[in-house]
Amino acid sequence: MENIEIKQDTTYIFALGGIGEIGKNMYVVQHNKEIYIIDCGIKFANEDELPGVNGIICSFDYLIENKEKIKGLIITHAHEDHIGGIPYLLKKISNIKIYGAKLTLGIIKKKLKEHERSLLPHTEQIIDDNTVLNSSEFKIEFFRVCHSIPDSFGVYLETKAGKIISTGDFRFDFGNRGDETDILKIARLAERNIDVLLCESTNAEREGFSPSESTIINQLKRIILKAKGRIILSTFASNLGRVEEIIEIAINNNRKVCMCGRSMNTNIETSIECGFLQVNKNCFVEQREIKDIPDEQLLILSTGSQGEEMAALNRMSNGKHPWISLKPTDTIIMSSNPIPGNFLAVEDLVNRLYKLNVNVILNRPDMRIHSSGHATQTEQQLMFKLVNPQYIIPIHGEYKMLKLLKENAINSGIDASRIISVVTGQMVELNNHVAKASTNFLDINDVFIEGGQANDKSLKVVEERMALAENGVFSVLINMSQSTNRLLKQPVIMTRGCFYTKTAGPLIGKISYSIKDNIEKFVTTNKAINDETIKKIVTNTADFYIWKNKKKKPLINCVVFRY
Repeated sequence: MENIEIKQDTTYIFALGGIGEIGKNMYVVQHNKEIYIIDCGIKFANEDELPGVNGIICSFDYLIENKEKIKGLIITHAHEDHIGGIPYLLKKISNIKIYGAKLTLGIIKKKLKEHERSLLPHTEQIIDDNTVLNSSEFKIEFFRVCHSIPDSFGVYLETKAGKIISTGDFRFDFGNRGDETDILKIARLAERNIDVLLCESTNAEREGFSPSESTIINQLKRIILKAKGRIILSTFASNLGRVEEIIEIAINNNRKVCMCGRSMNTNIETSIECGFLQVNKNCFVEQREIKDIPDEQLLILSTGSQGEEMAALNRMSNGKHPWISLKPTDTIIMSSNPIPGNFLAVEDLVNRLYKLNVNVILNRPDMRIHSSGHATQTEQQLMFKLVNPQYIIPIHGEYKMLKLLKENAINSGIDASRIISVVTGQMVELNNHVAKASTNFLDINDVFIEGGQANDKSLKVVEERMALAENGVFSVLINMSQSTNRLLKQPVIMTRGCFYTKTAGPLIGKISYSIKDNIEKFVTTNKAINDETIKKIVTNTADFYIWKNKKKKPLINCVVFRY
C-alpha cells in the first residue's frame, strides 16, 4: 500500500467494508506490529445490477501484506454479513486464529466444511462473557448483546493509546428471555473511560424502541393456534432465537416441523449440536414425508423471506418446489421485513402468493410479527449514555444511516466535533486518548464472488455482462481468401438484443455493405492486411452506424474465416 505511514504507539482503526453499505462488515484495529480484525462478512449481490455475481467481499490486500501482524479474527455473531467472507480470507491467509462464541464457531465450521474441506481444521477459540485476551499490545474483553441470533457479542479493545468499544449488532430488549444486552458489563467497562465507540447505525432512522421479541412470539403463537391448515412460516434462517420459539410452539400444539432451505437446516442442526435447541428429533419430518402428514398437524419453516430466487418459498410461489404445492387452505406467515435492496423481490413474491389465493400474513403496525435486531434511535442513545465515549465512529450502515446516527448522537448531547465520520479504507488515529481522522487512506476495491470463487479481476467481466444486457451483441462473420486477401462473400451479420431485427433489415444491410466497401478499399492499398486490422475496420464501421441510427453501444464481435 502506497503512502501509508504507521506511527509508533498509535492505534489505527479502519473499515475494509461495512461503511456506506449494508453487508461485508470488516473492521481492523492495529497497534504497532499487531492487528486484530473484527468480523469478515459478505454482501449479497443484486442479480439485475451484477449479473452472474453471487456476492461481494472486501479486498484483503492490506491484510495479506501485513499477515505476520495479524493476531486474530474476532467474530461478533454468526450472520452472513459478518462471517460470509471467512472462507475467502482463509484461502489467502490460512493461519488466522478465529475467536467467537460457541454457536458462532459452530456455524462457521459448518460453512467452512461445505465450502472447502481443506479449510478445516482451523485454529479457533470459544469466547464468552468472561474471556480476556492479552497480547503484547492489546487487552480484549467481550460483552453479550441482544441481537436476532443467540451468542452475539460486543468487543472491548485496550491499547497504550486508548480504549475502544465496538458494539457489534445490538439492541435493547428488556422482555427477551434469551440473550440480553449486558448493561452491567458495559457500565463497568465504561468506568475505564472509553475513548472511541464504534456504533452500528442500521436502524438509525427509527424512533423509540423496537417491540420486544416476546411480543412478536406471542403474536405468532396466536396466529399458529388459530390456523386450521398447513402453516408455512418464513423468517431469516439466522434468527435462531425466534425459530427455536416457533418450533416449541408447534410441538406443544401437536404440529410436526419441516425445515425447507439449506441455511434453515444447517442453522437448526448447529443449534441442536451446540445445546441451544433441545427438542426430540422425532418432532421433525423430511420434505418427502409432508404428503403423509395431515395439514392441521404440520408447520413448515421456510427460507425465502427476502424473495431470493432459489429459496424455498419463492419456488413454492412459482410452482417449482419438488415437494410442496401451495393451496388455498395454507397460511403463509412472513415474519420479516425486506432489507434494503430487496423490496421489489419481496413485493413480487407477495403478489404471487396472493394470486394463489393462500392466506398471507405480513408484518404491519396492527400485526407485529417481526422486530428488528438492530438498535433504534432511543436504543442507540442508551448505548451512548452507557459507554459515555470521548469519540463516536458510526459504522455498519448506508450513508443516510451513518449521517442519522451522527445527528442522533448530537441530539443526545455529544459535541459534533467528537463524531468522526469516515469512508471505507480511511484510518482513524488514536494517540494518547485523542482520536482524529488520518491522512492514511487504503485503496479498497470490491471483490466479486462467482460460482463460489473470489475473482479480483471480475469487474471487467461484469461490465461486459452489463453492456450485453443493456445493448446486446452484434456479430459479424468475415470470409476472406487466404491467397488474395479478398472478401469471398458479403459479410454475415447476426444480432442479439441490439434492436428488433425484423424492422432493422435496411440498417443491417447498409452496415454489411459499408463493412465490405471499407475492407476492399483498405485491401486495394494495403496488400498485407491481417485479421486484427479487419476486425478494427468492422468494429469502427458497425459502431458508427449503430450509434448514429439506434443510439446503442453493443458488444461488437468479429470472426474472420480464411479459405
